[in-house]
Amino acid sequence: MKTNPFISCLVGVFLPLAGHALDTGVSFAVYATPDKPYVEINIEVAAATVTFRPVDSTHLQAGVETLILIKQGEVVVAFEKYILNSPLVAFPQNLLDVKRMVVPNGEYTLEITFQDIYEPGNKDAFSSPLSVALGESIHLSDIQLLRGFRADDSDNPFTKNGYYLEPLPFNFYDRYATLLAFYAEIYHSDRGLADGKYLVRYFIEEEKGNGIKNLISVGTQRKKAAPIDAVLVQMDISKLVSGNYSLTVELRNSANELLQTRTLSFQRSNPLFEVDEKSITDEVLSQQFTEQLDEDALRYGLRAISALAVGEESESLKNILQGTELKPMRYYLFRHFVRVDANNPEQAYRSFIETATAVHNKFQSGFRYGFETDRGRTFLRFGQPDDYIHVEDDPGAPPYEIWVYYNFPKTNQKNVKFLFYNPSLAGEDFILLHSTARGEISNPRWERTLYSRAAGEQYEGSNYNDATTMQRNSGRNARVYFEDF
Repeated sequence: MKTNPFISCLVGVFLPLAGHALDTGVSFAVYATPDKPYVEINIEVAAATVTFRPVDSTHLQAGVETLILIKQGEVVVAFEKYILNSPLVAFPQNLLDVKRMVVPNGEYTLEITFQDIYEPGNKDAFSSPLSVALGESIHLSDIQLLRGFRADDSDNPFTKNGYYLEPLPFNFYDRYATLLAFYAEIYHSDRGLADGKYLVRYFIEEEKGNGIKNLISVGTQRKKAAPIDAVLVQMDISKLVSGNYSLTVELRNSANELLQTRTLSFQRSNPLFEVDEKSITDEVLSQQFTEQLDEDALRYGLRAISALAVGEESESLKNILQGTELKPMRYYLFRHFVRVDANNPEQAYRSFIETATAVHNKFQSGFRYGFETDRGRTFLRFGQPDDYIHVEDDPGAPPYEIWVYYNFPKTNQKNVKFLFYNPSLAGEDFILLHSTARGEISNPRWERTLYSRAAGEQYEGSNYNDATTMQRNSGRNARVYFEDF
């Protein structure tokens, strides 16, 4: 019997891989509202490991039977059993849920079992000690790691204190993550603090092994006493290499005495951050976005990059572009954008190409790409100028432009200026004649070049050969513009 290939593909979507266990992530934190403690449990089920079945001609749905037990010894003090259904979706996506269960102070065990409703043998289980100890004095809740957050006043179950908090049940940040976010609550800071002030200190440490830790980053917030307060923080992790880390949050009084502390561990995957060119093997390269680019796209991207290249890099790129082999093109392009953004080189590439194409469209001359002109190259390297003037009616001078950058981080200069002119009057191919930026063309005789059609006696001074400026003349404004603009 013939098998419809489309149906065969759908079967691969609807059923989890044979022998592949349900993959669930659980995180929990103890909070209070306002004096009654409760445990908040965040659950995530990986879409690739649960069975999605068609509900109608366009929608799929998965379900996981979930049993949450909070036990003290063998005694169950709280439980909840329900079916965690996914929304109706066109394509499989992770299942998310949050549950809040009131529990008095004490030591417990949190146990959760999961079972795929369509594949009863597809199961997973979670178990962890659970400590609930809300005191009468200042108290710091558990820390909840987040993928991110946004302002939200809706009644969404993931919303707290006016923010939608997207949990991170796996305590794992992949290479695309650039920010670590976390949430915690502080209770009873209005009790027992002499001056009604305290400090929240938080820091990330790298776990080096054998109890050795390396401090990565630190932040603080100053707080005033209140019955309840929240801490919502983002920290930059874009430069964290792959490894194990810990996040610690401390409460300290005005005398810097430690009042309370919480620590949790997380993992970071950032395989491309420290670029080792020897590690970019054929196998690694074959899995990257550059593998999908044809020769035209590769050459376009490399020519756009060449507008930025200098020295040996420029020569190396020139040799690659003169060749016909695609492998060195893919390698160079990938290596370049890994250096730009190791977390997401593909996004860095796409953003750059979008900018390069806009620059091409703006400055194309008919002879080459717009980003290969002097104005295009300057725009790509330094961005849009803060101000500029375009002049076409200056007597004795071809059309010219003056660009001004008020702040120029590239060289830490102020009021950097570029002067471009079009001596051939052909198209829009303006040439850089002079700039005050360090490392760029500096031509003290730029005014003579710009007004080269003027007669010799119009130069300033009696020495024709050494003259660098022109006599002032009606309508001759280039130097005025350049110096005063």
